[in-house]
Amino acid sequence: MQTQKTTADRDLVVQVRDAVKTYGPTKALSGVTLDVRAGEVFGVVGHNGAGKSTLMRVLSGIEAVGSGTVRIGGATTPSESGFPGARMAYQEGSLALELTVYENIYLSSSSWIPDRRWHGPASRRAAARLDEIFPGHAIRPTDYVDDLTLAERQMVEIARATIADDLSLLILDEPTESLSGGAVDHLYDYVRKLRASGHAIILVSHRLKEILAICDRVAVMKDGAVVSIHQAGNVSEKDLFQVMGGEVVIDETVRSTSPAALDNKRPVAVNVSMVTTDGKATQILAHQGEVIGLAGIAGQGQEQVLDRLWRCSADAHVNVGLAYVPGDRQRSGILPIWDVARNLTITAMPGMSRNGMRQMDKEDALVAEWVDRLKVRGGAAAAITALSGGNQQKVIVARAFASDAEIILLDDPFRGVDVHTKAELYQLIKSEARRGRTIIWYSSENSEMQHCDRAYVLRAGRIAGELHGTEITDERIITLSFAEAGGPHS
Repeated sequence: MQTQKTTADRDLVVQVRDAVKTYGPTKALSGVTLDVRAGEVFGVVGHNGAGKSTLMRVLSGIEAVGSGTVRIGGATTPSESGFPGARMAYQEGSLALELTVYENIYLSSSSWIPDRRWHGPASRRAAARLDEIFPGHAIRPTDYVDDLTLAERQMVEIARATIADDLSLLILDEPTESLSGGAVDHLYDYVRKLRASGHAIILVSHRLKEILAICDRVAVMKDGAVVSIHQAGNVSEKDLFQVMGGEVVIDETVRSTSPAALDNKRPVAVNVSMVTTDGKATQILAHQGEVIGLAGIAGQGQEQVLDRLWRCSADAHVNVGLAYVPGDRQRSGILPIWDVARNLTITAMPGMSRNGMRQMDKEDALVAEWVDRLKVRGGAAAAITALSGGNQQKVIVARAFASDAEIILLDDPFRGVDVHTKAELYQLIKSEARRGRTIIWYSSENSEMQHCDRAYVLRAGRIAGELHGTEITDERIITLSFAEAGGPHS
């Protein structure tokens, strides 16, 4: 009887030895060594700027190391299309927005699709793979990518990465940051299927619970190096967080009710007309200094509420200035041709000018304050596109809070941000609320809503319930998200 091979006996798909990669004075990788074998899911975790995305670009063949060796499937030098058998779904997305889904599929899979009359085969492969990974999706091959939601674009990004007849290594860089719970479950079911068929999968994620649930081994990166590798079954979230260099304060200090939540006599800063799930007229209210959450399953109207506020629609009343942290960092957040400083100060400039003239000393002081306060890796002069996704997100958040706006709108602001940075930003939100700012916050992670004073649970664009303080739990949010119309609303 043939015995099953252990992980240690399986064929090496990835072999990295002492890999170093620098960008000018910045050392992104400082001697990485690791192995990944066929038939395993290998997790990679670390704070923003630890080198995770740089390492993934090296493994996919997009970037070359300055020194050390990288061997993928026996090859040490990538071709124009990367290492053989290695495909990657990118954190920031790599799709051509002006093209259709099937045209994007063909661009990266032309080797597996006939050159002549390729439209039909590309459409069929796109539809089949999307159906296989994300059953129940609503994406058509003829849809233009620019018309898709952020979650749908991520589904296409992932599906496209898997369409290769020689696939041996699939790299998923923060694949679930834009996906709802059901889509996440479907993705990981597919990952398990790939593992069972002998593929190697590398999963990069800040969601430590997901990493431990799906991975066989987990590597922790810090300052461009792999500092430890663990069997997933023998390590906890707390253990990983400590190795990453974080203080163990993950969510122990979630509750701290703002003065506004205790004093409803404060002025109403936001008033949005809404309807309950059973058809009754209601409102989303936020008093000055409150942190208000928009909760529920993704895609249930939370972002539309933020959009109504931002556009000051007739049924959304706002009595002071607004600043907005958009959910789509690449499309609506960063200004790619500018450096960190100009990205950060653009909304604060009007308040710092004198007689229409910029005051550079004030701008420089503001930039220095926020770069230091949020520990933006790379500094003020760095190109925004040279930063990791998490550090880009810090700049966008800083831009909103550095303005003089009294109301801050947050659209899933901590997507792709590590646990330690999240803890810092939660404290930032609370401190700004104590100063009297009003925060309206949508998050695709229900657990983040526990940092709010009140949370409105939305379903199909309507209010399914309102939760206060300690009532805001995953269980209550999920219950209200699926409750029948006419059920309890609080």
